[in-house]
Formats: sequence, C-alpha cells, structure tokens
Amino acid sequence: MANKYALAPFTVTLGGASHFVDVGGMRDSASAVVAAAPSMFTTLMTIGATTVASVNPNPVPVNITVTGGTVTVIAVGGVVTGLTTGTFLIPPAGSITITYSVGPTFTQADVAPAALPTVTGVLAQYLANTIAGP
Repeated sequence: MANKYALAPFTVTLGGASHFVDVGGMRDSASAVVAAAPSMFTTLMTIGATTVASVNPNPVPVNITVTGGTVTVIAVGGVVTGLTTGTFLIPPAGSITITYSVGPTFTQADVAPAALPTVTGVLAQYLANTIAGP
C-alpha cells in the first residue's frame, strides 16, 4: 500500500526545475491528475534547414503545426506523410523533416493527456518510483 502523503519535506527536480513538496503535500499516483504536459518539461523544437530533421528533445510527445512557405515533403520519423501542411504528433526523441524552398511557419503545442494512450514521461516515472507511487 502506498503512502498517501509525503512523510517528510523534500525537493524534487523535474525537467531541471526544483519544486518543494511539504509534508502531506504529495498524493499517491492513483489520485494524481495530470491536466497537461507541464511547461517545465517542454523545450521548443526549431525548424531545421530544408531536409534536416528536427528532433523532439522532450520526454513527452508534442504537436508540430506546419503552415505557409513552399513545402514539398513532410516526413515524421523518416516516413513521408504525403502532406505539405498540417499538425503532426512527434513522439519523444522522434523527428520531423521538412523539404522546402521557402521556409514555412513551424509552431509547437503540448498534447492534451486525453489524446495520449497512457500518461508517460518524467512525472509518471517519478510517481511510480517514489514513496507516493502505487
């Protein structure tokens, strides 16, 4: 049976940011609710030169939206999508490669947890392996 509350104050570092947790401040993973991928985890991806892969450095998937410019090919994880614009789910350590003659707009957004098959990433790993775990 997991402890429902932190037994002693401590500091946890997630994604390089430190957060203080006071006694009783942490609940077990069964009652944890993750509403969005915390911004402290998300590092912005940047568009590479034409035909150069841009890699997702985050421990969570991100959505990349490509609009405008003159784009001829978009590949995700090395697989050509057949599209020249749109929103693409890029998994952790996954990549997007864009072939273009005029650079498009490249924007990133967090993925809502409901769109994911399971809660993944640093937070889930932390909750599974600490006194507040299952």
